[in-house]
Amino acid sequence: MPHVPVDLGIVSADAAHVEVHFVGGDLVLAFVAYDEVPRRRVFHDVLAFRFQEPDEAGIRDDCSYEVVASPWLARQCELQAVPAAEYAHYLVCFNACGALDVLCRRHSPR
Repeated sequence: MPHVPVDLGIVSADAAHVEVHFVGGDLVLAFVAYDEVPRRRVFHDVLAFRFQEPDEAGIRDDCSYEVVASPWLARQCELQAVPAAEYAHYLVCFNACGALDVLCRRHSPR
């Protein structure tokens, strides 16, 4: 699966104190960034998520990506009867503690 770098408005390099909260269909990601500043990102209308060590070749462990043509996203959209074009599979890599995969409503570019 190809991975395309994406700007989600957060920098995940050297993050510490990573927290993930799933509330009312939204996933709240919070952590302390490399510059000791707390960061927060909300992913809306989440279909599924997982936190694990990244196992994809060719990705940096401190960047965020959109996973293009994700079979996991396609299957979850089918199972949950939602239009796939409105959703995305994002991968947020934390070089210090794993990676967050999240299937959610597509992020609006800034």
